[in-house]
Amino acid sequence: MVPRRRRGRSFRPGARLAGAAAAMAALGPPPVPRIFSTMEEGPRPGGAAPGEAWLETHGRALGHFVAGTWLKPPGRGTLECREAATGRLLATVLRGEEADLAAAVEAAAAAAAKWGRLGGPQRAQHLQRLAAALERGAAGLGAVAALSGGWPLAQALGADLELGLRLLRVPAAWAQLGPPGLAGWAPLGVVAVLVSGPCSLAALLWKLGPLLAMGNAALVLPPAEAPLAPLLVAELSGEGGALPPGLLNVVTGTPCLRRALRAHPRIAAVTFLGTHQDEVQDVAWGSPCRGPRLGGARGGRVVVIVLDSADLDSAAAAIAGSVGTPRALFPWGGCVVLAQEGVVALLGRRLRARLGGLRVGDPVDPGTDVGPLPPTVAPPEELVQAAREEGAEAAGPVLVLLPVRSPGEAVAVASGLPHATAGAVWAQDVTLALDVADRLPLGLVWLNALNPLDPMGGCAGGAGADAGLEVLREFGCPPWDPPPGPGNTPETLLDQAPSPEPVPGGPAVAPDSADVAAAVEAARRVALGWGRLPGAARAQVLRGAAAALGGGGAEGPPQRDGDDDDDGDGRLRAVLLRWAAHVELVGGVVQEVPGGRALVTRRPLGVVGVVLSGPRPLRHALELLPPALALGNGLVVVAPPSGVGPALRLRQALVAAGLPGGALTVLPGGAGGDGATLARHHPDGLWLCGGGTDPDWTSAGSVAQVWIPGGVLGGLGQDPPPGAEQELELRCTRPRCLWVPGGGA
Repeated sequence: MVPRRRRGRSFRPGARLAGAAAAMAALGPPPVPRIFSTMEEGPRPGGAAPGEAWLETHGRALGHFVAGTWLKPPGRGTLECREAATGRLLATVLRGEEADLAAAVEAAAAAAAKWGRLGGPQRAQHLQRLAAALERGAAGLGAVAALSGGWPLAQALGADLELGLRLLRVPAAWAQLGPPGLAGWAPLGVVAVLVSGPCSLAALLWKLGPLLAMGNAALVLPPAEAPLAPLLVAELSGEGGALPPGLLNVVTGTPCLRRALRAHPRIAAVTFLGTHQDEVQDVAWGSPCRGPRLGGARGGRVVVIVLDSADLDSAAAAIAGSVGTPRALFPWGGCVVLAQEGVVALLGRRLRARLGGLRVGDPVDPGTDVGPLPPTVAPPEELVQAAREEGAEAAGPVLVLLPVRSPGEAVAVASGLPHATAGAVWAQDVTLALDVADRLPLGLVWLNALNPLDPMGGCAGGAGADAGLEVLREFGCPPWDPPPGPGNTPETLLDQAPSPEPVPGGPAVAPDSADVAAAVEAARRVALGWGRLPGAARAQVLRGAAAALGGGGAEGPPQRDGDDDDDGDGRLRAVLLRWAAHVELVGGVVQEVPGGRALVTRRPLGVVGVVLSGPRPLRHALELLPPALALGNGLVVVAPPSGVGPALRLRQALVAAGLPGGALTVLPGGAGGDGATLARHHPDGLWLCGGGTDPDWTSAGSVAQVWIPGGVLGGLGQDPPPGAEQELELRCTRPRCLWVPGGGA
C-alpha cells in the first residue's frame, strides 16, 4: 500500500539545514571549544555577598540570641570580629555579662521543660525543619565561615555542609524511631556548649544534633574572636518554626564569662568543642557526683601510616586533601604521617608537589583550597622547628612526616602520640594492612582512604546501633538514676542501706601513690594481651572463677533458694556466669557506606580505676568487676578496709582460673581522695561506687570516662533494671570503626 502524500508545503531538507546553521551562527562560537582553548573558569556559586548582606541587616552590631530573638541590653561593651584573611573589621558583638547569661539560662530551662515532654517523632520533625532551614541559608553560612573563620568557601558549601546536615538528620531519625536501648531515658535539661576557636557548621552540629534529639536545650558560648557562625545558625533555627524559641541560645563574651556558669544550678551538663584539656579543667567546676555532667572534648589528630607496598600517589593526594580539616574537629592539628624508610623520600616528594599545588589564599574565593590562620592563631614556627629537630620533615600547610623502620614501629609510634583519635593505613598488602589497623588503639581507622571531614569514616551518623547510641547517651539520663536537678545525685544509690553492725576491716587508709602508679602500669601492660584474647578464652576464666567461689563445676554449683548465702557469693557467681555467656556472643556490624563498608565493633576501654567507698563492705559493687574483665579490661580497685577482703577473694578465684595477675589489682583505701589519686595516673576510665567523697573535675577531668554506676545493678536483692546490661557493656568498651573501600552504596 502506497501512503498518500500530505497536501501543503513540500519538505525541503536544504532549507531546514540552512535555518539551523543561521541559528547556530547567531549564538556565536560553540562554547566547548572556546573553553578548551582559553581554559577559563565559568561562573561559580557563592562569594562573600550573602554573609556581608546578613551583617548589614544587623548594622554590623550584633547582640546575643536568646529565647528566639536578639537581645541587646544597654550599657554593654563590645568585642570586634575581624576577617580572617585581611584583619578587616566585620562586625561587633556584645561583651556579655552575668545578667545576660542568667537570662539565657532561664530561657533555655523554660524551653527544655516543654521540649523534653514532646514525643520523639515531634522532635524529629523540628530537627528536619532545622536541617532544611540551614540548607536554605547555606550561602550565608558558608560566607560567614569563610570571612570570620578562614574556612575555604568551596569546602564550607560542599563537604562541610553535607556532613553537617547529616550530623543533624541522623539524630533526628533516631528520635523518630526511638533509639534502641534508651527507652525510659530522660533529657538532662540545659546543656552549655563551650566552643574554642572558629567553628564550622559540621563541628557545631556534631554537638547540637544529639543534644537536641535527646530533648535538651542548648546554651552556646562561642569564642570571642569567632562568634558569627553560631549566631547565624541560631537565627536560622527560628525560621519557619524550625525550633521553638529558647532551645538554641547564643551568648557572646570573653572567656571569663564561662566561669559565671558556676552560679547557675540549672546547667545540667557542660560539653566542649575544639577545647584543649587544660581549658576544660580551667572552666570545670563541681565534681562527678555534685555538679553538672562534664562532657569530654571531642576531636584529636589523625595518624597516617604509609607502608612499603602503598600506592604513594593516592596516599599523597588524600593526605594533601586533609590539610583543610576544621580546627574544631581536630584541634590538635591535622595529620601526622608515618612512612616506612623505603618510601619516605618518594612520599615526601609527592607530598611537596601536592601541597605546592594547593591554592592558599582568600577563603572567600571559591578556588581557594586552604585559607589563612585566624588572626588570634600564631604561625606554627615553633612546631616546625621542633619537628625538624626530632628528624621529621615539615611542609606548610603544616604536615609532619616521620620515617619508621617497620609496621611494628609504626604502630608503637602511633600508639604513643598524644591526642590521636583516628588513623589511616596505606598498603596494597591487604593482610598486612588489616593487621596494622587492628593493632592501632584508635576509634576510627581508614584502609587506603582518608576523610577527616567525616569523624566516623562514612558512618558519622552511626554505622550500627552502638555508634549512634554513643553520642546520644552523652546527653541523656538513664531511668535507674535520679532525674537531673539540684540535690539529685547518684552517688549514694549503690549499697546505700546502713549496716546494722560495725563494719569490720580496721581503719581506713590513703592509697599510696606509688602503689597506684605501679598497678595502673601493670594493668596497662596486661590489658593489651588480655583484651586481644578470644571472648571464649575470657569466658572460660570467668566460669572457672564461678566454680572456685562455689566449689562446683564449670556451670557453677547447684543454686540455693534465693541465693541468700551470707557472703553474697551466690549472686556474684551468677554474674560471672552471665557475663561469661555474654562475652562469647559479642560481635559487630557491617554497614554499607558511600564508597565502601564500615566494620563497627567494640574494643576494651583499657585500664579502669574503680573506687569502692561507703559504710558497708560493698559486696554488691563487686558485681561491676566481672563485666569489665569479661570485655577485656584491666582493673585497679581501691577499696575501704571492709571491702578489701571480698575483692581479694574474687581476685584469687579469677587468678586461679587463669586471669593474668596484673589484670586485677586490689589496693586498700577509704581515707578520702582515692578517686583523685587514681585520676592522677590517667586510667582510661574511672568508676566511683558508693557514698564516699569523690574527686572534683579539676582532678577527674583528665580521665576519658568518669562514671557513677548509681542504680545500674539494681537494689539489694533485686535484678538489674532493663537496659542495664547494655549500659555496662558500653561503659566497659568503646566503639571501633574500620572503613574499608569498595563495594559501598
